[in-house]
Amino acid sequence: MIACIDGKKGARVDKALIVYFSGTGGTDRVASAFREDLHDRGFEVEMYNLDRSSKGHVDPASFADDPDWVFLLFPVYAFDAPDLVYEWIDRTPITGAKAVVVSVSGGGETWPNTGCRARCCRTLHQNGFEVAGDTMMCMPSNWVFALDDHAAMHLLAAVPSKAAQVLDAAFARKLFSSTSRRAAFNARISSWEKIYARTFAKHIAVGDCVGCGWCSRNCPACNITMRDGKPVYGKACIMCFRCIYACPSGALSSKNFMVLDAGYDLNALEKRMAGVELKPVEECCKGAALKAIRRYLLEDSGMKA
Repeated sequence: MIACIDGKKGARVDKALIVYFSGTGGTDRVASAFREDLHDRGFEVEMYNLDRSSKGHVDPASFADDPDWVFLLFPVYAFDAPDLVYEWIDRTPITGAKAVVVSVSGGGETWPNTGCRARCCRTLHQNGFEVAGDTMMCMPSNWVFALDDHAAMHLLAAVPSKAAQVLDAAFARKLFSSTSRRAAFNARISSWEKIYARTFAKHIAVGDCVGCGWCSRNCPACNITMRDGKPVYGKACIMCFRCIYACPSGALSSKNFMVLDAGYDLNALEKRMAGVELKPVEECCKGAALKAIRRYLLEDSGMKA
C-alpha cells in the first residue's frame, strides 16, 4: 500500500474515511468522486453510509483503526445537516482525526444555506475532531424547483473536478471555515422544519400500491412498515422524498409544494440528455435565483457570474 500525507504520494498517512448520507442520490455521487480521487492519491479509503437501510451501514465501532482523515458529506436539510449525521458524531469512537465537512445543495452557498455546516463543525470539534475546514458542493435540486436539464447536467459533470478542488484545499489547509452571523437564526428555523419533517409522511398519498415493500426496505430512517400490503409511516421521517421519487410503481405522491411534480431521477436525467450538446452555463443558469449555482459553475473559467 502506498501511504501518503497531505495528498502527496510517498509520505505517511494512510487512511481516509468517507462518512455520508444521500437521500435521493446526489450526495452518493459526490462521495463516489471523493473515493476515486482519494484512491488515486494513494489513500486507503473506507466508506460508511449513514443510511440505516443500506448494506454499507455498519457499527462505527467496527472500524479496525482510527482514520487520519474523515470526510463528512451530507445534503442540506432544513438549512442544516440531517439528524443522522449528528447521531453518528455522537456515537462514533473516532477521536483526533482531521475532519472535512462538505454539504451538498441544490441552491449553492447562499442564504439560507449559509451557516448550514456551522453546528456540525462545532459538534465535531466538541467531540474531539480537528476540523480542517468545510465547504459546499452543488447537485441538481430535488425540492421546490427543478433545474433546467442543461444546468443539471453541468452540475453532474463538475463533480469530479470540484471534489478534487476540495481535497487539494483541505490538504493545503485552505478550505473555507464555516461562519455565519445568521447561523443562530437558521438553527431556529431548522429546528422548526425538522419537527415538521417528522409528520410530513402523514400527507403522503398512497395510490395504486402493489405491496412490493420497496419503500419500507429502502427508507433511510427506517420509518416505513408494511401493513396489509400498504406502507404505514411512523414519526421519524426526515423528508428526503426517496420513497416518493423512487417508488417502483409510482404509487406515492404528495401535494406539498416542496415535492417536484416531475420527480427526481439522476439516472433518467443522464439517459434523456445522452448525446445532447449542453447550453452554456450563462444561458441555462440565468436569474438571481441561480446566481450561486452560476458562480459555482463559472468560478474556474475566469468568467463572471
